[in-house]
Amino acid sequence: MEMSSGEEELWEIRGRIDEIDDAIADLLSKRMQYAQQAKDVKVRMNKPLADMQREKEVIDKWCERARMRKEACGLSEEMMRKIGEFVTHYTLKEELEE
Repeated sequence: MEMSSGEEELWEIRGRIDEIDDAIADLLSKRMQYAQQAKDVKVRMNKPLADMQREKEVIDKWCERARMRKEACGLSEEMMRKIGEFVTHYTLKEELEE
């Protein structure tokens, strides 16, 4: 069955979105690897795993990224805050469960 030009265009756009999602997954995997390394250093230094100041800094940076890119690509600060919160909370949960 032949696709219409609109369907073909949609298929191509979705393919690009899938490529971006793959890149995001790869970057999140790398982030988790670095978080594991940070955990190992904190354990060796006898420091607590949870660092609320660092968590706040990370979330604030996600929000700043949204503000810097808002005009260029319409990133929502709310969305970026939620991503930052999720990533930091998930990372800490993983660190505490190991």
